[in-house]
Amino acid sequence: MNFENVFLQYQKMIYNLAWRIMGNKEDAEDITQEVAMKIYRNLHKCKGEGFLSAWIGKITHNTCMDVLRRKKGKYTTSLDDVVELGDGEVQVQMQDNEASPEELLLQKEISGQIESALQKLPPEFRSLVVLRDVNGYSYEEIAEILDLPKGTVKSRIFRGRIKLKDILLREQII
Repeated sequence: MNFENVFLQYQKMIYNLAWRIMGNKEDAEDITQEVAMKIYRNLHKCKGEGFLSAWIGKITHNTCMDVLRRKKGKYTTSLDDVVELGDGEVQVQMQDNEASPEELLLQKEISGQIESALQKLPPEFRSLVVLRDVNGYSYEEIAEILDLPKGTVKSRIFRGRIKLKDILLREQII
């Protein structure tokens, strides 16, 4: 395993995970660079290619949590902020490629509202929901990434989903 190949393979995953946890492009870019340095320094410690995705996910998650802890009390979000989705780095996934322009606009609006609702979740729930429901990690992988018991992972994801649903209902998104 060499650093360049590993980073090129996982760069987009790192950025997307960081963007969804942090909620903005600038932090996601900074975290992607920081994670790259951590991978470069510690690639020799990885147990093997089968563990690479979980290992990189853990590094990314921990780096995001460190940044959020440093920002605690300093982090503000404007109610006028707009979620960026159009630069190709974060894409709306659609089942039907033949959607009308109206449907596409509605989907983009709803995705933005969901992203906004995700940002209102406490970080410990947000990261778990993102790892499971956005990035598709299994409960076992998340448990390994976060160094938590599988039961704790399941219960926090369940509580995070309930909190997300409450936010979506309160804001009349669903």
